Amino acid sequence: MKPQDREILGKRIKEIRLKLGLTQDGLGKRANLHYSYIGQVERGNKVPSVKTLKRIAVALNISLESLLYEESGFEINDEDILVRELINAVKGCSPQELKLYINIIDQVKQYLKDKDSLD
Repeated sequence: MKPQDREILGKRIKEIRLKLGLTQDGLGKRANLHYSYIGQVERGNKVPSVKTLKRIAVALNISLESLLYEESGFEINDEDILVRELINAVKGCSPQELKLYINIIDQVKQYLKDKDSLD
């Protein structure tokens, strides 16, 4: 992999990580990698194996293809990334827990709507 390709990949990883509000340590924990290794990849100093890239992609809630190829039709979009993050957060929850989370989200949305109408 050419140095400029490593840098582009690293920047993509960092951009998505930041959109998710993750630190290098947070991403490292999700991907079961050390935070310093994440930093080296983001700076283009290290070239991860395909297996490691797959772990990073899964931790970022995107496909490996989307991570590797800008031309894959995947545009790094805040809303899509955050929706995937929300889905990942509630995976494995019971139906009762899901109903509770939906109720909380609805209440927060209503609060924000009411607050905006007062401003």
